[in-house]
Amino acid sequence: MSIPRIAQRLVTSATLLVGCSSAVLSPAPAARVVPGEPGTAYDSVAKVRILVHADAWQGDPSVLGHVQALRVTIDNRSDVAIRVQYGDFALVSTTGRRSPALPPFRVEGELLSPALAPGFAVFASPGFSYRRFYVAPYFSSLYPGVPVYRRSYVFYDPTYYAFWYSDFRRAVRPSVEVLALALPEGVIEPDGRVSGFLYFRPVDTDAGAVTFRARIVSVHDGVQALGGAVLGEAAIPFLVGKRR
Repeated sequence: MSIPRIAQRLVTSATLLVGCSSAVLSPAPAARVVPGEPGTAYDSVAKVRILVHADAWQGDPSVLGHVQALRVTIDNRSDVAIRVQYGDFALVSTTGRRSPALPPFRVEGELLSPALAPGFAVFASPGFSYRRFYVAPYFSSLYPGVPVYRRSYVFYDPTYYAFWYSDFRRAVRPSVEVLALALPEGVIEPDGRVSGFLYFRPVDTDAGAVTFRARIVSVHDGVQALGGAVLGEAAIPFLVGKRR
């Protein structure tokens, strides 16, 4: 569903805090690029393909002065399920400084009893695309038409949400547009795919280069209770420039 149609159905508050200079990312010479898709690069680990569309944001342009919005597509071509968790994604500078993906929703509760905080609108039609993807149980009320992962789900990190959601709210007061397009946490089954936006702190326009990193973690019965099995880490290098 297009952004205008989402906005027609939902009440939006697009009040933004004062932003900073906006950086634009482009695939570095060493990156594996997608022919015919400028600004898109990818990496593959353990038959899981991660594509990052660095300049895909077509919504309210003022958002880009407050967060770095990257559309991320995860294509699971392996024979195991893969988790999607915000803490598995980060932008890493050449000095090693790590800026993790910011959770755009507030989730509260203890490790085994997470719940979405009240006040978030229900998306009749989500702004992300998916196939054989199941949202985390605490997001079930947001997406009534999207299947929910019903088996034991122990990937919620209360410390991560407590710290980084506050950071997200300091950067931008999220509009319905920002939230509807966000990539939610969940599980991708084999032959599954999900694509949506991840939000990061704005990249310093003088940084020169950053690397998008994605930890690939499988979901196995018996291993899941231990937090999953790390299959590897995708790394996609980008050059940093100033947006004109």
